Amino acid sequence: MEDKELSPQESLDLIQAMISKARKRYSDNGYYFLLWGWITAIASLFHFFTATYTSFEYPFAAWSLTLVGAVLSVIKSNKQKKRAQVTDYTDKLYGWLWLSLGLAMFTIIFNGDRLGWNTVPFILLLAGVGTNVSGAMMGFRPLQFGAVVFWLLSFAAFRVEENYQMLLMATGVAFGYLLPGYLLKKNYSKNAL
Repeated sequence: MEDKELSPQESLDLIQAMISKARKRYSDNGYYFLLWGWITAIASLFHFFTATYTSFEYPFAAWSLTLVGAVLSVIKSNKQKKRAQVTDYTDKLYGWLWLSLGLAMFTIIFNGDRLGWNTVPFILLLAGVGTNVSGAMMGFRPLQFGAVVFWLLSFAAFRVEENYQMLLMATGVAFGYLLPGYLLKKNYSKNAL
């Protein structure tokens, strides 16, 4: 079978079709944004309230939920890979983006003592990068709006004490992960019918 040379319009149509398929796969139903949004919101609020209003010695304990999130993300990702007929370059790029950001966030948190536990501004900054690039890849503006919120809150987080940074983190994920995640889920449900 010989390769057919495509006209410029056919090339554009093929690229557009590939982008549309990729967007649908990425947006799926907003699962990852909802999963990580709720985990982060719960952990942030627990940390804030226990550190501010109780004598509980381990306000960071709720952050162990991130281990559950990591396991659930791996399970979901493996299921999606098994169902996918083809994995293309953009799928890999998207996965590597979030894996890289996750490792960067882990490195920051793991070395938090060296930063005086002032890790939240950096996490917000990196979350903004991930949501902005994800929003651009999907053509989904609410994620890009969420990225701007993350970046503004990162700027503010450098200027408030650690406990109140947790409120900024919860606010960031509300606008950067949860709101876009529910919009993705709504769009997916509407278009899947």
